Amino acid sequence: MKKFSLFIVFFLACLVLFGQNFLEAKIYVPPIDGAGRAEDVVYFYKQLTYEVILQYHTVVRTKNGSDYILKGSIEPMSGIELEIEYNEPVEEIPPQVNDLSPIPSRPIPAVRASAHRREFFSWEIDNNLLFYDASGEENYEPGSAPAPAPEPEPEVSVPDGEEYIFILEMINNKTGDILSKQSIIYYTTDASVNELLAIIVYNMLSGLTDEYEAMDWRNKWVFFELSALWAPRYESHLTPNWMNFGVKFGAELHFANFMSLGLGAQVIQESIVLPLAPEEVHQDILIELPVSLKLVFKLSDYLMLEPYGGALFNISILGTIIPSTFSWFAGFQFGFRAGSGVFFLDPRFAMDFYYSKLPDAPNEFKRRSMQLGVGYKFGVAQKRNRIKEY
Repeated sequence: MKKFSLFIVFFLACLVLFGQNFLEAKIYVPPIDGAGRAEDVVYFYKQLTYEVILQYHTVVRTKNGSDYILKGSIEPMSGIELEIEYNEPVEEIPPQVNDLSPIPSRPIPAVRASAHRREFFSWEIDNNLLFYDASGEENYEPGSAPAPAPEPEPEVSVPDGEEYIFILEMINNKTGDILSKQSIIYYTTDASVNELLAIIVYNMLSGLTDEYEAMDWRNKWVFFELSALWAPRYESHLTPNWMNFGVKFGAELHFANFMSLGLGAQVIQESIVLPLAPEEVHQDILIELPVSLKLVFKLSDYLMLEPYGGALFNISILGTIIPSTFSWFAGFQFGFRAGSGVFFLDPRFAMDFYYSKLPDAPNEFKRRSMQLGVGYKFGVAQKRNRIKEY
């Protein structure tokens, strides 16, 4: 018994660790569009496929079999019109003339200054080139040392060849919505492009699990279930009873993406037949209150598997049988999508912690049960959508 219990605990712990990374989105990477060079098209297609696999998602061959589309395109920068948005209107400030500035009221060429831009005016006095601020601030008097000229900006070497822009979009295949869009401007596909592409793909896919789960029909806070039970019981000193039936009402609280807490109440008829008196059938009705901890595996869009274990509290209604106060159980629920809910099969094994017995009889026994449940459950309270914005 102890070895079996340790095995169950170890098995459930391994399943918890495995289940944390089980969810994978199916992503379709179409051929790169646009007017890029042939080698660039091949490069970006291979790199996108590699980055998707590196993030533990599945690359599929067709659009119809995908959850998301990672669409890339290449265009030359010469054909792209850049739109510049000004957050604040630029207010023109006319040049100010003061006693320290020889700038005429209407210089030629014109001198312009604004709230966000200062322009300097040069003037030659006594073979000295002096610089003046067009706004009238920090000017130098004639005959003083010339104002220091602005340091020239360092020259930036521009690679030869055409400049391109790579645009990447993440599209929801079910709705057609563009979830995120980013771009890279480059001359050649060198190591810097590798790093930038890895970063933007990581940014897009890092929020994919949340978005995927927010749309999932299984991603609910609470599930309510109703099932019919067949619960044959047996014990080495008793005649097996194959005609025990019952009904169960239950609820599951999905407090994590891979785990839920199950609560419920089930009513089961119980019949005990002693081998020494087969003509006597001791019948009772039991109320069982189970509490379970379930692991949740979302294998595909239509399947949900939930291995679980727990304990239940037994109550006799008629008093014909004195059951064990507590029993333990372990099972595996197979859920299949059916409309807006889940149709499920629920086989499980249960066994008493303590001995059960009949009133005024010396016989004590531990009941064992192979239970099969068939039912339907539906979820309420969709979990909050936590899509990341890029």
